[in-house]
Amino acid sequence: MVSRRVNLSEQIQQELQERILTNQYKINEYLPSEAALCEELGVSRTTVRDAISALVEKGLVKRQQGKGILVIDNTDSVFTHSLRNMMLLGNYTIREFFETREMIECQMVYFASKRASEQQLQEMYHCIEEMEATKDKDRYVSLDMDFHFRIAQASANKLLIAVYEAMQPMLKEVVDWVVENGGKVEPTMKFHTKIYECIKNHDSDGAKKITLEHDQVSAKMFLDGIKNGMDLDSFQFRQIWETK
Repeated sequence: MVSRRVNLSEQIQQELQERILTNQYKINEYLPSEAALCEELGVSRTTVRDAISALVEKGLVKRQQGKGILVIDNTDSVFTHSLRNMMLLGNYTIREFFETREMIECQMVYFASKRASEQQLQEMYHCIEEMEATKDKDRYVSLDMDFHFRIAQASANKLLIAVYEAMQPMLKEVVDWVVENGGKVEPTMKFHTKIYECIKNHDSDGAKKITLEHDQVSAKMFLDGIKNGMDLDSFQFRQIWETK
């Protein structure tokens, strides 16, 4: 009996979600009342409540006390959350992750070179200055992540930004391991400075070239720090947490 209710709730959830995504239930409007949905869909109030709770969890709607269930514009957050779960829980290998990182970051700097504002350039440079000055490993990692995310924002491509946000937990693991095993790369290799200069000078091709080199060096340091000689086509990214 419980199994049937769960299955039915999932069906109702999918139906309501489809209506939201096809704009039948519009953003900033309320869903029909629970009673109306029960009558229309021929299910119990408990089933409707379970389905709505799942939609709340997904970030598609929110409960407003005394008013009802409001459809909200949380598209980027929902996409990022779903993609992040897919990356963390899926059977994706280290090789696949690094190949994807290269594609995303190279495209980000390409667009940033064309679209970055003066304010965004200043924020990037400030990150570099602090990276070179700090002695604290955690602070360095935070600044490294911040620098690359500012490039994502400067790309002015919302989909690229959302994908990059989804990748950030895994990217932080990469940077943590690189700093732990290879040291702080900015004071010695100046990758971030070179990338910044290319973006500032609107050198899109140069920015992509330096970013690719940066990502490949970072990947090598990371892999050397994890496990020498491992099979990149079978080692899944989620196993990193098991190796610590």
